[in-house]
Amino acid sequence: MPASLDRIRKSMHVEPTKQNKGLTLTLVVTAYDNGMVMLDGIPINAAPDYDQAEGWLVTAEVAVSTINEFRRQLSKRQAELRRESPGG
Repeated sequence: MPASLDRIRKSMHVEPTKQNKGLTLTLVVTAYDNGMVMLDGIPINAAPDYDQAEGWLVTAEVAVSTINEFRRQLSKRQAELRRESPGG
């Protein structure tokens, strides 16, 4: 089962760019020799007899969900900046 939105928000790594003109999302995928896959430090297929292919597919699904949440956060930031800027 894919990660919940709450879990995605807690584990995603977002930082402002160097001059605070945008945001950077970092996704870290770790693949172990035993077939387990982790995304941002969270095991994706950690069941005792996990399926490696399913682990990769779920990792991709969670990564896309994380990117979509990142897009929403960036849109919110842009809207806030427009409200704060003079004439915006």
